[in-house]
Amino acid sequence: MRLRIAYTKVEDARYIAHLDLTRVFERAVRRAGIAMSYTEGFNQRPKISFGFALAVGTEGEREYVDIDIQRDLDLGEVLGRIQEQLPPGIRLLQGRALTQGAKPLMAVLNAASYRIRILMALPILPERLQEAVGDWLAREQVVYSRYTKKGPTDKDIRPWVKRLEGEIHGDEIVFELEVEMGNSGSVRPEEVLASLRELENLPLDMEEIHIKRTGVHVSYLGQNSSPLEHDGFVQLAE
Repeated sequence: MRLRIAYTKVEDARYIAHLDLTRVFERAVRRAGIAMSYTEGFNQRPKISFGFALAVGTEGEREYVDIDIQRDLDLGEVLGRIQEQLPPGIRLLQGRALTQGAKPLMAVLNAASYRIRILMALPILPERLQEAVGDWLAREQVVYSRYTKKGPTDKDIRPWVKRLEGEIHGDEIVFELEVEMGNSGSVRPEEVLASLRELENLPLDMEEIHIKRTGVHVSYLGQNSSPLEHDGFVQLAE
C-alpha cells in the first residue's frame, strides 16, 4: 500500500534538513507500529520519497511525501497514528492510497508557489514597487550569479518565474511568487528578490526575509492542481 500524504513543515520544523526528514518520518511510522516496505539488496532503505526539497529555514505550508507500507490498513487510522509520533510543526493534512502504477512525486510536480515577507531598507511608494516588478517581468533575460563549489556560475533565472506580485504592508513587502521546477533545476525565491533589488534599484533588506512555500503543484496548460487526486482522499480534522 503506497500512501501519498500532504503535510506542513512550519515553525521549528523548518530547520529540519531534507535528509533528516526521511528519518523523522521513518521513526514516526515505526513508533506508530506500522510495518514499512523496504528496498531490496544489502543496504535496505525505507520506501519514502518526497517532492522537491525545502531549503533549511523555509517553511512549507503544503508539502508531499509518498510512503510504502506492507499491509492495506484503514487510511484515517494510519494517518492518525503517524501524526501522534511527529514533532511539532509537521502536521498531516490529507492522504490517500495510490493506485498501482501511480507516478512518483518527482515525476509529476513541476511548479511551486511562495509567499515572501521582506523589510524595506528605505520607504517605497506602492507605485514605485509596481513599476519595478513590472519592469523586472518585462525583461527577456535576468542573469544571476549562483555560487557553487566550483565557483560562480551565471544563470538566466527569468524563464523559471511564472508570476511575481508585490504589496506593501507597513514597513515590509509581501511578495507572491510562482516558479517552474524540474529535473534541470529552478530558481530560489531569494535570488529573484536579490535580482529585483539590483536590477530595479529597490531598497530591500535581504537580511530580513521570511520565506514560506505555500504549495507545490502539478501545472498543466496554466492550471495548477494537487498531486492528490480529487476523490478518495482522507481529510484530517483541524
